[in-house]
Amino acid sequence: MRIHEGKYAYDLEQLRDPQTQVRAQWRYKVYELRPVEKVLTSGEGKTRAEAEKQAKVAIARLTENERRPAA
Repeated sequence: MRIHEGKYAYDLEQLRDPQTQVRAQWRYKVYELRPVEKVLTSGEGKTRAEAEKQAKVAIARLTENERRPAA
């Protein structure tokens, strides 16, 4: 599932244990959409809410870095 936030987006995916196929942790990937789509960061959380929160924090950090004046 892809959620768009300005020029960024993040995907959430529930992982499965390869041996038992039991649902496990959640993975997120943060993308920059423009000019060309590319993965900027990724990670995992124990719950969907935790993974989503981590993705939003990563996007907030990226947005904040854009706003800082160059030194």
